Amino acid sequence: MKENTIQRKRSRPERVEDFAHHVLDDLSAAERVRMSFLGSQLGLYKAMAGAGPMTVGQIARSAGASVRLVKHWADSLAADGYLYHEPEADTFCLPEAHATALTDPTSPYYVGNRFLKENGNHQARPTDMAGNHFKVRSLLAADASARFFNEEYLASLLHSWIPGVEGLSEKLESGIVVADLGSGRHGASTLVMARVFPKSSFLGFDRYVSSVERANLLAKEKHIANAHFEWATDENVYAYQYDLITLIESAHQMGESLQDLLSECRQVLKSDGVLVVAEAKESSIVSEEQYQRLRSTRVTPVAEEHVYRVERGIDRHEYELQKAATAAGFSVFRKVVETWYDKVYEMRP
Repeated sequence: MKENTIQRKRSRPERVEDFAHHVLDDLSAAERVRMSFLGSQLGLYKAMAGAGPMTVGQIARSAGASVRLVKHWADSLAADGYLYHEPEADTFCLPEAHATALTDPTSPYYVGNRFLKENGNHQARPTDMAGNHFKVRSLLAADASARFFNEEYLASLLHSWIPGVEGLSEKLESGIVVADLGSGRHGASTLVMARVFPKSSFLGFDRYVSSVERANLLAKEKHIANAHFEWATDENVYAYQYDLITLIESAHQMGESLQDLLSECRQVLKSDGVLVVAEAKESSIVSEEQYQRLRSTRVTPVAEEHVYRVERGIDRHEYELQKAATAAGFSVFRKVVETWYDKVYEMRP
C-alpha cells in the first residue's frame, strides 16, 4: 500500500517576506520591553524627567551610565515613540506625560515598575558604576541569540557574503588561514565557516577569556577541529599572517578608532588577502531603525570610552568606513552585498 504524502507548495516570495517582517515586529516589541527595563533599572527615565531636551552625553552624565548604552537606548525608544528626538540638535526629550507614567509612583497611571517585574529574573544592576561599563551578558538570552545568529550566518555567509567576494569560495575550499576578529561568546560565525570549509584553518579572537573558553568548548562539542579560539592580545593576533580577516558586526565593539583597527588588520593580512567587514545597516533617521536595534543590543560592548563623547556611535557609515580603509592602506574598497539588514564590504591591499 502506498503511503500518503503531502507535497509542500512553494510559498510566494512576498508571503515569506510579509511573515518575516511580522516576526521581526514581534521581536521588536520584545526588545522595546527590554529597553524600557534598562531605562527603569539604570535611572535613565528619572534622569530625563522634567529636564527637557538632553544630549546623549548629558543623559549619560546624569544617570552615570555608558555613553554607548545611552546612545543605543535613546535611539531605540525614540523610534518607538517613548522619547522625542530633535534631529538638528540631536537631543532627546522625555515628554511630561510619559515621565509621569514611567517615573512617578504616586500617579494612578504609573507603569514604570511593570518593566522591572517583567524582568524579575534579572536582579543585578546592569552597570558597573566604577568602570562605567554596561554589562549586558546577565540581561540577555545568550544561547537563543547564538542560535538566532547561527541561522543568519548559515544563510548570509554561505549564499551571499562569501560568494560575493571574487575567488574567496575557491580559496576557502582549497585551504587558507582565516582570522575572525570579535568572534563572540559562542564563536558562531567562526564555527559556521569552519564547518563548511574543513580544509581551511580558522582562528577566532575575542577580548573576553570566558568567551574564548566557551567558544573552544563548543568547537570541541561540535567536533570542528579546524577552528580554535584565542584571547585577542597583540601577541596572539600578530602571531600569524592571514589570507582572510573577518569583522562580522564587531567593528563597533573595538576599543580603538576605526582607522587604527583597519590599519592593524592590514598589517597581519597577506598581500593577496582580503578583509571582509559586515555591519548592520545604519540609518541616519532614528524612526527607520528596527532590526539594527534588535541586533546590536545582543552584542556586549567592550570599548573603553569617555562618558561625555560619542566617538563612533552604534553604526558604521559607509563613507567613514571607506575613508578609514583608504587611510589604513587598502587600495580596494567594495560593497559586496546589501541584504535587508546588512551591508558587507571587502577591502584589499
